[in-house]
Amino acid sequence: MAFVVCALLAGLYWFGGRRPVRLIDARPRWGARQWRATAFLGSLAIIAVSLSEPVDAVIRQTFWMRTVQLIVVVMVAAPLLVLGAPTPRVHRLLGSSSRRAPRPSRLGPVVAFILFNTALLLAYVPSVYAATASAGWTRQLAQLAMAALAFFFWSEVITQPPRRCALSHVERVFYLFLSSAQVRILGLILGFASTSFYGMPLFDQQLAAGILLVPGVLTDLIVLTVCLYLWLGQDDRRPAQALTGPSSFLSRNRV
Repeated sequence: MAFVVCALLAGLYWFGGRRPVRLIDARPRWGARQWRATAFLGSLAIIAVSLSEPVDAVIRQTFWMRTVQLIVVVMVAAPLLVLGAPTPRVHRLLGSSSRRAPRPSRLGPVVAFILFNTALLLAYVPSVYAATASAGWTRQLAQLAMAALAFFFWSEVITQPPRRCALSHVERVFYLFLSSAQVRILGLILGFASTSFYGMPLFDQQLAAGILLVPGVLTDLIVLTVCLYLWLGQDDRRPAQALTGPSSFLSRNRV
């Protein structure tokens, strides 16, 4: 099922990004467009492989491997999906393309944050874990839904040109900080528990907790650092813009 969904998304991405054939100056150039396509197709490959039945059958045997699978999907594949900027291509395919960037909604980040982080917590509720422990439609739908919510979450942090993010750089810092804090709290609860919550060896649960505490928040920390750097860099760019403005030109040439 995951392979079919990924193949369908790859087809829609390709059709939405087609351009007219050029006979003059048609030399291939490797630019942002190609990098975005590589990120998108690479993320689909990660999802298709990690959620495929042969790989998933091995992953289901241990709790910590299920945690690795979840982290790879929501913290690696989902950000790469957003970096591929598929939303503008889908809009173009549906005939709603516009050169002007649509006005972002402030409600989107709130909804994305609540849905994604709630789903992440629910994935570790023992009853939900037991319901999705065996192969079947329930597990596959839960995995794909988690990937979709992760894409929704990261799309409020990573820009998809010409679409702009509703959050400022400093707001994105708090957005990611709160999400990372929740993952760390979850990891601490699993790691310091005296008994296993899932009927598996306690060491297995503690190993999963270590994965949540370190690799589980690595992507959050990387993007958070970039947002913080861009936010701090705004103050450095404003004086430079002021010095290159019309008023600065007149002041330098005033007699």
